Amino acid sequence: MIELLMTVLSTTFFITVVRTSTPLLLATLGGLIADLGGALNVALEGMMLVGCLTAVLVSVFAPWYVAVLAAVLAGALLGAIMAFFHLRLKADIILVGFAINILAAGGTVFALTIATGGDKGTSINLASKSVPAVDLSFLGIIPGIGDFLERMLSGHSILSWLAAFLVFAIWYFLYRTPWGLWLRGVGEYPAAPEAAGIPVNAIRTWSLLVSGGLAALGGAQLAMFNYIGFTRDMTAGRGFIALGAVLLGARHPVGALLAALLFGVFEALAVVMPGLFNWIPAELIRMIPFVVTILALFLFSYRAMQARRLRSAGH
Repeated sequence: MIELLMTVLSTTFFITVVRTSTPLLLATLGGLIADLGGALNVALEGMMLVGCLTAVLVSVFAPWYVAVLAAVLAGALLGAIMAFFHLRLKADIILVGFAINILAAGGTVFALTIATGGDKGTSINLASKSVPAVDLSFLGIIPGIGDFLERMLSGHSILSWLAAFLVFAIWYFLYRTPWGLWLRGVGEYPAAPEAAGIPVNAIRTWSLLVSGGLAALGGAQLAMFNYIGFTRDMTAGRGFIALGAVLLGARHPVGALLAALLFGVFEALAVVMPGLFNWIPAELIRMIPFVVTILALFLFSYRAMQARRLRSAGH
């Protein structure tokens, strides 16, 4: 137990948490935007997976930043498809989301087979690029705490720093701009914004576009920094965990950050614990993030039930 505590308090564990939390945070922010707009995005898993493959394939022929941008555009395209079927054709958004997840699971394998000339499992034969890490070694010159800051802050992905900035940017957008108010209004009670002349469907469409782009950005981090390359179903349920993080984070950007970090801690534990406790099955440890997701969904359902009871009592 002392060995586990020392591992958790180490710099290496902190770096692992940041690395594992970044894809979750980006996908969670995407899910948050869609959810606040009144369109629950259950396709985060598929969007992340498509983002992974797009980033890897494009990076073979283009610079890393072009690959990341291509992944974002691919995710936004899936968001547009989702908006078309849900808002224009009036299909149930949950069913559309699961259809996209199924399409992504099979479509990425098919596309990988074409790109690699028959390899259905991995892109190991493709010379894909990686997202560069931010070098903050100059922090080491600060007296007293320089070495500590350098170890903690240097070496993280550019996308990790972007994700941290997006938390603040999305908070500012939601609570300090009229467009953020429109988005939240559309999600809470669409009849009121519609009566005021606000285009409800257009706002929901944009929320799904942004949601897909952010989820795919998380996929790019996963395939171009956490791992280098694409593997079949490599998202491994992270999109569903991100959906649980949206609910656990009380539908707020800061809450989304804290929830993503929490899930990142559990995922990091699943990485380090098999080496410390060989008697614990590795599969049991890998279940931890999903168990927490189920508990988060249960907690959200309970809070929603309590809120409905209070509203009913008020009437």
